[in-house]
Amino acid sequence: MTAKQPTSDQMKAFATDAHDGPIVMINLLKFKPKAEYPADAPEHGDGATGQQAYARYGAGLAEFTGEPQIGLKMLYSGPVARFFIGEGDWDMVAVVQYPSRKHFVTMTQDPRYQAAHRHRDAGLDHQQLIETRPMGG
Repeated sequence: MTAKQPTSDQMKAFATDAHDGPIVMINLLKFKPKAEYPADAPEHGDGATGQQAYARYGAGLAEFTGEPQIGLKMLYSGPVARFFIGEGDWDMVAVVQYPSRKHFVTMTQDPRYQAAHRHRDAGLDHQQLIETRPMGG
């Protein structure tokens, strides 16, 4: 199933889960061929690819993710080269660690995140976001 945002059931399960330790989010990303900014956006019609728009989102996050209340740590990010087992149509994989769910939620509510999020919307066609927990965590 393709999606860009969690369902209400997914959000409820995330918010009510008792695990209070670190989480690692596995992002499988599929980009739009061309970024789709609203007509009133400064980037509208600038010719950016979806991946370039998503990179703007990443750059926006990088400005504040090292702050303790956010705690985002990029563990890995790279393009998909091939599927060795199975198949799919993903363009990129990103692996991101947070100290806790609270840190993740704090990030999504930060005005700087919300400002950068428009680039994510412009560039991302769909994704899979898989929450994992470090072994022993």
